[in-house]
Amino acid sequence: MSWLRLSHSHSREVISPAVQDKSLSDRMVKSKKKLVLCALAIIFSIVLSSSAFLVTRQQLGLLLLINLVMLIHAWFQQAKLAPLLKLFAIQSFITIGLYFLFYGSERVIEAVFVVIRIILVMLPSWWLASTQNGHQISQVLCLLLSTKWAFVITTSIKILPFITQEARDIYHIQCLRGARITPKALLNPLNWYELVQCVLFPLLIQLLSLSKHIARSANQRHFGSTAKHTHWPLN
Repeated sequence: MSWLRLSHSHSREVISPAVQDKSLSDRMVKSKKKLVLCALAIIFSIVLSSSAFLVTRQQLGLLLLINLVMLIHAWFQQAKLAPLLKLFAIQSFITIGLYFLFYGSERVIEAVFVVIRIILVMLPSWWLASTQNGHQISQVLCLLLSTKWAFVITTSIKILPFITQEARDIYHIQCLRGARITPKALLNPLNWYELVQCVLFPLLIQLLSLSKHIARSANQRHFGSTAKHTHWPLN
């Protein structure tokens, strides 16, 4: 009887080839749909980033509204907004501060519009990296570019969330070490060089080290040794 029960349970686990083919076909259909959505997302982000410097000041409001919707969408996709908002805050403070230092209060309004345009350039790329899978972005780019360039661009896009997190960690560590880069200390322009020395230089070194590791990993996986570039999980 035990042998019969074992045989019966084993027979229930066997999946027929027809069911396997149907499951694989469904996965391929879903993969193609996601690929189309990813291609549309890439085109959409490129158009939005390009529009940031092409539209007039009167049209920036509509562009801001669209980017706000994208920000909310990324938040629903479990993207971390805090590092991005802090990066935008620091970038805005530095840009407006430099305008005020060199041109006085007469061109502060111009500095605000420059900050808005820079944010509108960066935000679509961050949204794309936060909401789309890397292998799908690479697969779409391979239709237009060589596999190596597609790999480089995909890696650059997907590394954007890492840059914000790494900059945040370096900033907090340097503040704990006593660096004069707190928001209050940065009101003094003499401390801006310390921000570059304590945060931007280490971040650049960290990115160079990361790019070296990525290149070594790609070489160990024989990237570029075959004419056809495969994509995981589905081609």
